[in-house]
Amino acid sequence: MGFLPCLRRGSDRWWLPLSSVATETLGQIVLSASQQINEVDSQYRSLNRQVASALQIDPPLMIFAALSWPGEEASLSDLADWLIANVTGALASGDAFMGAPQIVADQQRRWNKLRDHYRTLATANWIDDAELWLEVTGPRVSNTWKQQWPTIAIDEEQLLDDATPPSGSKMLQQLARKMQRQQSLERSFDIRLHKSKLGALKQLAYGLSHEINNPLANISTRAQQLQRNEDDPTRHAVLQRIVDQVYRAHEMIADLMFYANPPRPEVAESDLNGIIESVTEGFSEEAQRQAIRLEVETYNDGSANFSVDAVMIGEAIRALIRNAIDAIGCEGTIVVSLVRQDERWLIHIADSGPGLSRLARDHAFDPYFSGREAGRGLGLGLCRAYRIAKLHSGEVTLAGGPTGCVATIMLRV
Repeated sequence: MGFLPCLRRGSDRWWLPLSSVATETLGQIVLSASQQINEVDSQYRSLNRQVASALQIDPPLMIFAALSWPGEEASLSDLADWLIANVTGALASGDAFMGAPQIVADQQRRWNKLRDHYRTLATANWIDDAELWLEVTGPRVSNTWKQQWPTIAIDEEQLLDDATPPSGSKMLQQLARKMQRQQSLERSFDIRLHKSKLGALKQLAYGLSHEINNPLANISTRAQQLQRNEDDPTRHAVLQRIVDQVYRAHEMIADLMFYANPPRPEVAESDLNGIIESVTEGFSEEAQRQAIRLEVETYNDGSANFSVDAVMIGEAIRALIRNAIDAIGCEGTIVVSLVRQDERWLIHIADSGPGLSRLARDHAFDPYFSGREAGRGLGLGLCRAYRIAKLHSGEVTLAGGPTGCVATIMLRV
């Protein structure tokens, strides 16, 4: 047993016991709070009847609602309206249960005696002896406050004998169904959002390919023509930078096209160890220049052959190693390893870089999300790796904290 939210008057606090009836009733109110029903709905009227029924069989709940009621007179329906409108906020309040006392055996015995006593009283008279409940856990109730308590107006012929509060199992079932509907809506929204994103990206990529690639080709061609007749080393280097940047822009458009509309993988039996070694070898000189130790741990407990598109998987590994190098900058370690775990192949790329913030981790696979605040790359490299893994019915995950990051390509056997 617990407590209802405390009743306050000045610095004094009183606590009323929370029964199973009150728990189920308040749970039903909280459950319905997000449905935004209004007072003219049949659903609201049904809830009001259920709460009113609970009030007439649970003295502490009725006393709690009555002493919280702002008026001078209230019916059970009025108190039910107040609870429906206010109890969610009262339960969520930071000081709703702050300083609540420990329940001891003596208090429990007094509450049990009060329940027996209240069974002999008319519901309308319950408020008259409310101080007996309050003083079990709080200070003496003043006569001034008692004079301000509302009168409970009840028509005995209209008591809701046939309306019972929902059972705990029914409430849990309703809550579970609500959560299932919510999760289903979220999944559906995520799928629609992802499809919408891909559609927009595909349209953008086609537009960029047509509108930008042609001018880029002209710029590159003209820069290379000027290079042939340029003897000044400084100007020659400037023209080369123009060519390099044009090529970079072309690669970005190609990456965008790949993400939006990737080709079908050309799957063949491939040696995963060989793919990893080939890709890492391509970074050896760069890693050496930047004082980065690049280590490879291949799978040595049997064959590492697996049906994949070797070129695509190599591109995915390359993108993740590139991300790791960008994160480290200079002086660090990257370990690329291949592990067989049950029915999965795991390709880990672990680095000693600055790690990932939670925001960067959540958006790392969004096109052109910038993780520069964590030292990580900008663009479609991680997105390309993610897309390639998905094309192979796999996943790419990122794990890490304040320091270091582990990117993992998971391929199901």
